[in-house]
This record gives sequence, structure tokens and C-alpha cells, in this order.
Amino acid sequence: MCKLKLLLLLLVFIIMTGCASRSTTVPAKTENSSTYLLKHSGVLSIADKRLPLRGMLQLKPEQKTARVVMMNDMGMKLLVAEIIADGASGFKSRKLFSSPFLRMIPPFYDESMRCIYAMYLAPQSAASSRSNIVTEGSKIIGNREFAAHTVISDPQGNYTLELFLNSGTQKDS
Repeated sequence: MCKLKLLLLLLVFIIMTGCASRSTTVPAKTENSSTYLLKHSGVLSIADKRLPLRGMLQLKPEQKTARVVMMNDMGMKLLVAEIIADGASGFKSRKLFSSPFLRMIPPFYDESMRCIYAMYLAPQSAASSRSNIVTEGSKIIGNREFAAHTVISDPQGNYTLELFLNSGTQKDS
């Protein structure tokens, strides 16, 4: 009798769980978007002063966004900013942090954002028309090619920034 009750209970359990409706939705297939993390070293020359720099750029080409962190050679943050390509006006940027040293160079922030836009986010036609950005060599990171050496000179001749792409990674999400 105990075996019959146990068997009946098991049978009811199987029937109830076997008949339960479950949704079997298949997630929509999304395209992989890549994020690149580029590590640079560089030298900012202002008049007769030379300031060694390090920097990281997180680039999301599909979203047309970049985030940049500039540091001195000891790792102290000088600038943190985000830049978003905008079809109407070119780009929008948001300054998250700027050191007092860089604030003493009024055009530096705007010029940096314009150069990042021209080098990484602009259509090729806009990027190639920038006469104050000179690139040499290339490095392949993931499935994309980046300039290995870049020299950016201020149109008024106030400063020159020389960048070297040290390493980079690609992460697919």
C-alpha cells in the first residue's frame, strides 16, 4: 500500500511537471561589437619644456565613442574625458577631470578632443584632411589597424604632442 501511494505521488508529480508550459524564446542574435584598449606613451613639448606622458584610450568604433585617460610619467592623472562622434557637428566631449597644469594651456583640451575624433572616430575623409596630425607606421590590434607613431602639432605652434602606440587589446562583447 505504501508503495502504491509513493508510485501514485510520483506519477502525479511527473504528470504535473511534464505538462507545465515553458517559454522557449530564442534570444535575438546581436552583432558583436568590439572594444579596443590602446596604451600610448608620449611627449608633450611646450616651448623648451618636455613632459613625458602615458595614456589609455578605450575605443568603441561601433558606438562611435572613446574614453581617454592621460597621465604623467609617474601615473598621476592629467585628463579624463569622453568623446562621442555626432553626425551633425562632428563630436561632443565631456571633461571628467582636468589637472590644473593642463588648464593652464587653454586650447589643449579642445585640441586633444578634436585630434582624438580625427584619429579614431571621424570618417576617413575628415581624418585625412587634418594637416597638423602626422602618422607613421601601423600596428594591427585585433582586426583593426592603428597608427604606431603620431605627431600632433598645435596650429599656433604652442605645443607638440608625440604619441607612440605601445600595446592594445580587442575585446568582443
